[in-house]
Amino acid sequence: MAAKEQIMKIYAIGTQLGIKGKGRDDLLHELVYSVTGKSSVSELTDSEAKAVLSELYKRQPPAHKAKRRDNEELGYNGMATPGQQRLCWRYCYRLKELDPNPGSAEVFERLKGAIKKVCGTNIIPTDDPFRCVTQEQCAKLIEQLKRYVNTTERRAKRQGDGSG
Repeated sequence: MAAKEQIMKIYAIGTQLGIKGKGRDDLLHELVYSVTGKSSVSELTDSEAKAVLSELYKRQPPAHKAKRRDNEELGYNGMATPGQQRLCWRYCYRLKELDPNPGSAEVFERLKGAIKKVCGTNIIPTDDPFRCVTQEQCAKLIEQLKRYVNTTERRAKRQGDGSG
């Protein structure tokens, strides 16, 4: 069986990454199942707990960010790059500009909803929305946001042409 410290560390890192929810129906337990085939953290052996911790460590953002030029993208251990994040924000702000309803969702809420839909990740309101988004997921998110913007721009153009 895994040591109590290992189990506590798994839950702590899962909470830090924003993948620990209530009960066993959360992303942390899905990760545990995908790595070990077990649905309960308390059932893990020592080696399985180490494998889960290793996977969790890979998903953590770097503790300190190296200095970089603006056009230089760092791997960030497979997590979304700053350039990808900026592009997602840019598309969300564009969607807000195009929205004819001034009382609609704020930019963060739009981004949060898109991340949940495309990546299947719930975002804690005070969290960095890209905390658990991989580069691959972010690429899919960018493409989806681009489609949203294109559709909204075409709709706005049609409505502008029809009323004028």
